[in-house]
Amino acid sequence: MRLIIGLSAVPVVCIGSAMAIHNYHELMVGSAQRASTAITRLDLQFRHDTDRLRSALETIGSMGLTPDQIGHALSLAETMSGQRYCYLGVLDADGEQLHAVSPVGGKCASVGRPDPLPSFDATLLEAVQTDDGTEEQGSFLRITVPAVFLSIPETHGYLIGVLKLSRKSSFLSSAAGWQAFSDESNPLRAWLVDENNHLKAVCTDCKWTAPPTHIVTQLRKQLNDGSGTIASFSTAEGGYALGAIAGGTDILVATPRTPHESSALRTMVLEISGLVFLLVIGLGGVTLAANVVLVWPLRRLTYSVQKWQMEGVFDGRITRAMPLELQRLGQAFTRATRRLSRHEARLKEAMAHQELLMREIHHRVKNNLQIVASLLNLQAGRISNPEFRAEFALARDRVRALATLHRSLYAEDRLDSLNMSSFLKELCGQTLHIAGEYETGRIDMEISCDDFSMNPDQAVPLALIVTELVTNAIKYAFPDGRSGIISVSLTHADKMVTLNIGDNGIGCTPDQCDISGQQGIGLKLIKGFARQLNATFVQNCQNGTHYSFVFPLEQK
Repeated sequence: MRLIIGLSAVPVVCIGSAMAIHNYHELMVGSAQRASTAITRLDLQFRHDTDRLRSALETIGSMGLTPDQIGHALSLAETMSGQRYCYLGVLDADGEQLHAVSPVGGKCASVGRPDPLPSFDATLLEAVQTDDGTEEQGSFLRITVPAVFLSIPETHGYLIGVLKLSRKSSFLSSAAGWQAFSDESNPLRAWLVDENNHLKAVCTDCKWTAPPTHIVTQLRKQLNDGSGTIASFSTAEGGYALGAIAGGTDILVATPRTPHESSALRTMVLEISGLVFLLVIGLGGVTLAANVVLVWPLRRLTYSVQKWQMEGVFDGRITRAMPLELQRLGQAFTRATRRLSRHEARLKEAMAHQELLMREIHHRVKNNLQIVASLLNLQAGRISNPEFRAEFALARDRVRALATLHRSLYAEDRLDSLNMSSFLKELCGQTLHIAGEYETGRIDMEISCDDFSMNPDQAVPLALIVTELVTNAIKYAFPDGRSGIISVSLTHADKMVTLNIGDNGIGCTPDQCDISGQQGIGLKLIKGFARQLNATFVQNCQNGTHYSFVFPLEQK
């Protein structure tokens, strides 16, 4: 039961753990996603500014104004933009500056002179980085637009606009700066990356520590191998993203981890631990409830059944707290055990009555056989012919052997088996006593028998064989008052029984040893009883007369 309940919780633990791990991974990549989002926002803002500047320059360049008029138009455009551009200028066809507009502190006039000069075919947008040790160093986006000046004769020239990417922290955090850097909930650090993977901070006075070179290399490789325009990944310190902004300038953005992200691992462990803890408590409650409602009533019912099997008393206690099915089961067991107990009592009474009848039958058979033996003995006393009297005596002895067997069965606790050790000793002693040799001491009996039981169907022919052979030995083995020993042995081994009967008397002649020839009624009876036992029969006349019978023991 506990195993089934425990296994039922495995899917819940797996699903909960998977969700906690998924949340952990989502939090782990959150900083990298914010860095990618920041690049997208910067790209949109730079594209907006450059598109607005390009549109203004292209519009002014196509109006056919004089250089002075173009200069006034550029000043107006700079004023309207909120002084977002660090340089606006008019160059002639040879690249000489005719007019320039620059806000206070712009200092990027050197960036406004392209070298070499572009063709007059289309607008040119390019990224410029300077590192000459002057105040004009930094990263810029330069837009060059071809123009036609209204003069005599009509001449060609260029309109130049420069947008500075590298700014001071005061500009970046202001409302007029890049909006991605003014988001206090997502502080950023950004570096412009050239083709040699050299980094230049977007904030010129923030003193940001540049990330390790391998991060830039890994992001560049990821960007080249993938199909996207932005590559990102997370580290223990935060997230990094590399992508291109307007003009094709690559920018690297770093975002620190939030406190929630920093504790993501601990949160995941706490979530899984809490889930396991709650499941353990829940499973404990379910197990306890199952024990109270189901397991303990079943155990009590099982114990009651075992007690009924051993003692015959069924104590099926039924409470309302048990499920209805168990209540009905207990009631059904109670009714069934009561019926079985009554039926068992009737069977025991019938068996006791039957056993009493069988004992009475054996007792009556024994009495009747003793009466028959007494009648034969009285009849033999009235016969004058010795041979006939001897035959009557043999018949009497055989009947008495059967009576002894029934008396032994009556005395035993079981009527279907007979203890051969006590029965054989009683049978041989009785035969010797009836022959009148028990008191004289002339003939001794040596009896040995293993302690085992035999069913009456085999005991009857065995008893008649023993009676016949012991009687013959007493009558014929020791003539003229000779003394001797008659030995009877009954052994049991490997489901086989061996009966040995012998004496040390005068023995027998070779003709008498031939069991296949014409023999008397005694030997014919012995052979018939041996067939009933399925026994092999061997007779030996050396040093007395010896008989050996081997037969299988039937089991009931």
